[in-house]
Amino acid sequence: MTALWQSEVSAVKIGYQGIEGSNSRAAAEQMARRLGWSDVTYIPLVHSQGVVDGLKSGAVDCGVMATRNHVAGVVQESAEALRGVQYRILAEDCIPIHHCLFVKDPSLVEIDIVASHIQALKQCEGHLKMEYPNAVWQELEDTAIGARYLAEGRLSPATGVLCRRDAGLSFGLHLLRENMEDNEQNATQFILFALEKEE
Repeated sequence: MTALWQSEVSAVKIGYQGIEGSNSRAAAEQMARRLGWSDVTYIPLVHSQGVVDGLKSGAVDCGVMATRNHVAGVVQESAEALRGVQYRILAEDCIPIHHCLFVKDPSLVEIDIVASHIQALKQCEGHLKMEYPNAVWQELEDTAIGARYLAEGRLSPATGVLCRRDAGLSFGLHLLRENMEDNEQNATQFILFALEKEE
């Protein structure tokens, strides 16, 4: 079925949850390579619902989103977006997830807020409670978006963001801590999928 779908398009537009630098983007690239797709355009759609909407409108050919983390469990955002949707899975990958804590000002002494996607916050809950017990959690749409917001001054200067190492560095942030995840085997399942065509 995947081969049949693949033969229907010469160039593939993949809409993914998050923005460039997100784990979903990394998963999308990995699965596209495994399928042998060379002519791929990656379109950041931020939310799982954005991915589904992009598929329904025809803006993208297939989508990528996280479905389950082995520590934090089902990604509710994705489960809700896929509810009632007829789709077929073209590829699945479980990729290691490593969260880094970045700040904008390297001289920052105390972090008042830790911002990220709720899944990242949950995956780092133990370390956060132990090392930053007074910091308030701020939920964001995506881990990489947190890095962008902090770099652009859209978050409090006393904020630390959890994201991939390459995301934080690409936005010019200061790396404070690596491997903040509570479980060193932390991994998330991602799917590459397309909508079922109506008869």
